[in-house]
Amino acid sequence: MGIRGLMGLCLERQAWCADNVDLVSVARNNPIELLIDFYSFEHFLLKKLWQSLATVYKNPYLKLCGGEYAALDAYVTKLIKDMQSLNIHLVFYIDGAKGSSTLQTQQKLETWKSRHLQDLHRLSDLISVCHGQKDINQLKPDDSVRPVLLEIQFLKSLQECQCEVFQCAAGEADYRIARDLISRPKAFAVVSNDSDFCIMKDARFIPYELFDKGGNLGLGTPSLLTHRPQCLSVGVINSHKVAEMLQLPTHQHLIELSIVVGNDFTGHYMRPLHRNLHIDSRKLDSVAQWVLHTYMVENNPLISSEMQHCPGFREAVHMSRHFYELTMPVSSEVTIKGPLSHFIKVAVEQGRIPANVMAINNNFYWHRMIMEDNTPGHPCVEEALIPLRSIIYRIVLPRNENQVTEWGRTQGNQIDTVSVSILYTRLMVSFNTH
Repeated sequence: MGIRGLMGLCLERQAWCADNVDLVSVARNNPIELLIDFYSFEHFLLKKLWQSLATVYKNPYLKLCGGEYAALDAYVTKLIKDMQSLNIHLVFYIDGAKGSSTLQTQQKLETWKSRHLQDLHRLSDLISVCHGQKDINQLKPDDSVRPVLLEIQFLKSLQECQCEVFQCAAGEADYRIARDLISRPKAFAVVSNDSDFCIMKDARFIPYELFDKGGNLGLGTPSLLTHRPQCLSVGVINSHKVAEMLQLPTHQHLIELSIVVGNDFTGHYMRPLHRNLHIDSRKLDSVAQWVLHTYMVENNPLISSEMQHCPGFREAVHMSRHFYELTMPVSSEVTIKGPLSHFIKVAVEQGRIPANVMAINNNFYWHRMIMEDNTPGHPCVEEALIPLRSIIYRIVLPRNENQVTEWGRTQGNQIDTVSVSILYTRLMVSFNTH
């Protein structure tokens, strides 16, 4: 997520762009808040839990099973309550479902498709281990089965700890997180793995590689529970220091660099242009020099021509600038079709119904990634569930609409679209009164 290569460079040069901070010392007299990207934190803790369980039980295959919900609850609860006892409060932000925002879908569909194919590659590796075709030690540390009820269990643990949780009805949560970092008086930093926070205006950002640098929480160690730390050392990346590291004089130059390298808005437009621009996006220092010479990307004739002929590219450039400057219009991304849409939006934000119901109301559904054999021709669970989902579609869609577009793996293709039409039917229910 974010700008390819930027996170790695910041970690490599953390002495230039990150401040070392002990959160326990900072919070000793005044409580602080860490604003947490929910899904990245969930993934980070799950990986640490698998490492701990594998060591404690001497079983590296546990991460292929999933479903260790009691262990996960204990792990999460202990961590959060220990942090709360140290005046460090975690505030969680959850992305809206893919497709819940029409504008975001137009801007990021290509990025989603690319990530989907990467997820399928990881799934193939997991299946190869299950078939005995690959040794489990050949898997990457992040490769594991995502428990089906992971999100539900994680949220339940957060509720038991009385954490603040903000669910976005549409769009990704990173923009709201960046705004709240400025507006919430106790907010200290963002915790995420999204390099967008290296670019955002006035951002203070703790990547997971710089979270608990001293290992005082005991994450991933041979223990079923985390430890209450006496100190909690983190590295806080500052967007101003990132600009200085790249020898860029202003924040606007940093934004232009993200556009050229390719962020989530501009990536699929810019990458085909790199060769003709003589840009190697892997060498951010040289890209920074290109930006220093060119400044606004429209000043380059090739990019200017592409923007004139491609409205989508032009919009992506403008959205990038508003996004990183935190000047996007304060308006809902949700398409309100009537009272039903408004009801769903409120219910999603309150956590009463799943976020993907909002996407369904917007005629969009993205298939979940489920542990199954993804060899072409093999059955696909999400495809088999279409008749059941169509009943939900009829409930969620306005009466004058009868179609939802589904995206994801099908029996025949790694990524495909399926248009599901819903007929107007009446459910006939009979009761035996005898």
